[in-house]
Amino acid sequence: MIPYLIICLAALLLAAAVLYLTAVHVPAAVVRLPHDAASPRPVHDVPYAALINRAAETHHLNPALVAAVVAAESGFNARARSPRGAHGLMQVLPVTWRELGRGQTCPPEIARLTDPPCMEDPAANLETGTAYLRRLVDRFKGDLPLALAAYNAGAGTVQEHDGIPPFPETARYLRQVALAWFHLQRDGTLTPLWRRLLSLVGLGPYARTAALVSLSALIAPFLRRAPRTPLVAVGRETRR
Repeated sequence: MIPYLIICLAALLLAAAVLYLTAVHVPAAVVRLPHDAASPRPVHDVPYAALINRAAETHHLNPALVAAVVAAESGFNARARSPRGAHGLMQVLPVTWRELGRGQTCPPEIARLTDPPCMEDPAANLETGTAYLRRLVDRFKGDLPLALAAYNAGAGTVQEHDGIPPFPETARYLRQVALAWFHLQRDGTLTPLWRRLLSLVGLGPYARTAALVSLSALIAPFLRRAPRTPLVAVGRETRR
């Protein structure tokens, strides 16, 4: 019985943490998203921190924001590739590379990995992706949620919907960027635990539903009513 109670307690704590993370912490981070751009925060102790800081400074962006985009886009994996053909740390598409990444150089062993070449070189990819993000921030007049939505879904799509498009993928992406940025802006870094939690955060309502179902399943045995003791009818005494 005791091991079962320990397991239940651990599962309850985990489910409660998921509920708090997805229902309270992430929405608060999303609300803060537009307000931290004016306070540049260099990052440290994340992969490619020096390159991120340099690219962000070159294009007058908050390094914490650029690192948050990298975290959401690739999880700091310079060799990441998407089914749509995006490459590298900032998941740059070939069409964006041909427009903004021309002239980028990299070692031959990296250049031969992609066509166009150098898309998976960390420095070149960060430079091109950050230049594209800067363009979107300017295009949407500093409205960061719109710029980030455009980075995910395309500027034309954002303009077509006159705001953030109602796509689950875009909503998931904004939640991930917001949470990563919240911690990067506060601490200057993103711990491995928070990097792993980004995928869970992306589930949003689905994670909350799963947590609620788990909670219900765990506490159900304790909420069952004990079997009732049968009542014995007592007849009234007969008057003599």
